[in-house]
Amino acid sequence: MSITAIVYKSNTGFTEQYAQMLGKDAKLKVYPLDGSGALPAGAQVLYMGPLMAGHIEGVDQAVKRFQVKAVCGVGMSAPGRQVLETLSKANYVPNAPIFYLQGGWAPEKVGWLKRRMVNLVTKGTRRALQAKSQRTPAEQADLDMLLHGGSRVAYENLDTLRRWLREQN
Repeated sequence: MSITAIVYKSNTGFTEQYAQMLGKDAKLKVYPLDGSGALPAGAQVLYMGPLMAGHIEGVDQAVKRFQVKAVCGVGMSAPGRQVLETLSKANYVPNAPIFYLQGGWAPEKVGWLKRRMVNLVTKGTRRALQAKSQRTPAEQADLDMLLHGGSRVAYENLDTLRRWLREQN
């Protein structure tokens, strides 16, 4: 099996940044989902999309159009087993592994409804972090991101995906 391209959907730019970095590293063409018309139907792709309530946006469209060989969700949470388990349950893609990357939060780039939804979902985490008398640097960085926005996009975060792509191509 050989991945022919990376297809992505991005709302705030974090997923696009990861897709571009990964495409450059793996020497693969990168297409936004809504601009992927140059790819033939059935092309073997890696799909990347932002998370919204545990669902990887655009994955259903990608699965209908391409042979999705792997899926990667990009969200605000720190990576971990629980995040991957949640993604696996909420995003069924036959015979395709699911990956996760921490992106960030850009409240200025989304509408008021999405900002409100994110604020509701993260309210408990924000309060718990604010209530701590002493926070670790990582906890302070998480609180700052939740309150003001920020990016966790980093090339090093792609190590697992890069390794998987090398094994496929």
